[in-house]
Amino acid sequence: MPKPFPKRDARARRTPVAATAWERQAGWYDAHQGDRGDDFYQKLILPSVMRRLEAKSKERVLDVCCGQGVLGRALAAIGVRSLGVDASPSLIASARERASAHEAYVVGDARDLTSSVTDRSFDHAALVMALQDVDRMADVLKGTAALVKPWGRLVVVLSHPCFRVPKRSTWGWDETFGMQYRRIDAYLSPNQVPIVINPGKAAAGAAADPRNDSGSTLSFHRPLATYLEAFGRAGFAVTGAEELCSHRRGTKGPRSGAEDIAAKEIPLFLVLAGIRLPERPVDRPAKP
Repeated sequence: MPKPFPKRDARARRTPVAATAWERQAGWYDAHQGDRGDDFYQKLILPSVMRRLEAKSKERVLDVCCGQGVLGRALAAIGVRSLGVDASPSLIASARERASAHEAYVVGDARDLTSSVTDRSFDHAALVMALQDVDRMADVLKGTAALVKPWGRLVVVLSHPCFRVPKRSTWGWDETFGMQYRRIDAYLSPNQVPIVINPGKAAAGAAADPRNDSGSTLSFHRPLATYLEAFGRAGFAVTGAEELCSHRRGTKGPRSGAEDIAAKEIPLFLVLAGIRLPERPVDRPAKP
């Protein structure tokens, strides 16, 4: 019998357990994502995650860096149980307020998962739109591998590391050919930069302090090879990948045709799917 999930604790700590936690932006992020996630989640991210996770009713999924539980609610709708872990107490509190009987949430550091999660029998795991915002990525993946059963699936969604390099990539317009292009100023060099999570509020002049939802956090750029190497070193074999292009389109204008072509060709998100390899050959399931 699987171990029960931890009981919900209404006295969750209000101090984030990691420096990169989105605690200062929790109110804005919760309002922005709502119950089902924004349009990127609904139209692009969640369909890909659910399809590649292939979680079945009564299976159990570890949702690492779960935020306020958008994936957990999607899983619960098909009878899948989940445990979400996040370093932001406020986001965990929001997730618990919305949680069904299939969902549980704990405050914990993704870089030290085994300290907050003792159950090591999850069927699958997910890391959705988070790994690029966490330092010590190797520790996150190793901790995830330690909690997932052999041959369990892992699905990771990232801002595309090849085309969305913070502070080092932007859109450009080629007047000669009438084309919109993606300009990449640097790619191979790892980097970390502060990013404004709620640019509208910051632009309006809100002070960046812990009492409001403005301010910045860190984003960590890593080339694609770094992610693939980290997968392997943690014990995951990459079994699939998907590149998701934005569904959004701007207002009609003289450049809208070229902009639409670029939007269909330059992906916004990268999805990596993998399986947790067994530590011993005897763990391999028997052939039918």
